Amino acid sequence: MAAVSLERRSIGYVSFLHGLLHVLELAYGVVLVAIAADLGTSMFVLGVIANVFGFAYGLTALPVGVLADRMSETRLLAICSLGMGVGAIGVCLAPGVTVLGVALALLGVALGLFHPVAAAFIARTASRTGLGFAYLGTGGNLGLALGPIMVGIIASGMGWRLAYAVFAVPCIILGLLILRLPRKIYPAVAGTTPAGTGTNHESLRPVLIPLILILVSSVINGLVYRGVVTFLPSHLSLSVRSDIAGLDPVMLGGSFTTVALLFGVAGQFMGGYLSDKHRRETLALISLGVSAPALLGVWSFGGAALLAAAAGFAFFHFISQPVFNALIADYCPDYWRGRMYGLYFFCSFGVGSFSASALGYVADAQELKAVFLVCAVLSLAAAVSLVPLLLRALRGSDRTAGS
Repeated sequence: MAAVSLERRSIGYVSFLHGLLHVLELAYGVVLVAIAADLGTSMFVLGVIANVFGFAYGLTALPVGVLADRMSETRLLAICSLGMGVGAIGVCLAPGVTVLGVALALLGVALGLFHPVAAAFIARTASRTGLGFAYLGTGGNLGLALGPIMVGIIASGMGWRLAYAVFAVPCIILGLLILRLPRKIYPAVAGTTPAGTGTNHESLRPVLIPLILILVSSVINGLVYRGVVTFLPSHLSLSVRSDIAGLDPVMLGGSFTTVALLFGVAGQFMGGYLSDKHRRETLALISLGVSAPALLGVWSFGGAALLAAAAGFAFFHFISQPVFNALIADYCPDYWRGRMYGLYFFCSFGVGSFSASALGYVADAQELKAVFLVCAVLSLAAAVSLVPLLLRALRGSDRTAGS
């Protein structure tokens, strides 16, 4: 019973940290309009800053993935939480655009510590891998969904800087709590450690092609993710502000983004639940394929239909996240998982961050909603890139562990 309690408590801490991480990640997109007005700069410049932030977020995953295979995951997660708190305070105190960019880059480094370590932690310690990723993802999506409205309310009432300062406090407290956990935590149910524990490069050869296909799809999907989380709050704000007079645009964009992303909470849990019962390659392809027409709706619709399309995108996009995490666990030998998760999150968040600059240019040159037409095309491409993975799985290709 003590082992079960420790497993649940540690997964609870890490899931809550995941939520705080995504609150701080999305805060920039929510207060983008306020920052532009306060600092007097363009969407392109702010898009470049988002690119720097996102690239630092993703780049950190590479060395941290190696550390996750060699060091205590709980200690790395504690450093992540404490670093997030310090980084958020730095953003709060930034006096201008240059310092803001530096502070956000440092915050991005702190955020980047999380995903490869947390994913390796769940894959190695959860008694039920899919359900463990479902709880981890649900915590993150609660942050994604509730973060915009909380940040919007704080920023509209007390300024965008204080929104960062408020969320620094729970990050520091949680970091201290995680420091009290054991350095290593093992599954509460005996015999749940996955197969495939080779420690040399030969153990990767049979699964190299599937892993490459997963990484290619994650790069394209990462471009979609960064574009949507950066520009969706502003798009929703500008699309409805003429119909709702007298409301602060920052709070308005945050509120409607929260409504849309709450559907992502359900999608995240659904993805983790289904990944323990159905072929994960099929689930990943379907979730990305359905996200594309939803993004077309975000591009073309207005009013309630626009909000419904954004909610549909959130639901299906976030189904893919626990599924992709479980796919890495399926194909990758245990010894290499930290490094593979590091590479996966670098592809998703680091390489994917470049869409912020590119789509910022699209927003300035065309119109803001054109961003989502580009994202729809990218989402379809991500789905198509998974077709060879599904065909290979249907032919019964070797995997280190089955779903």
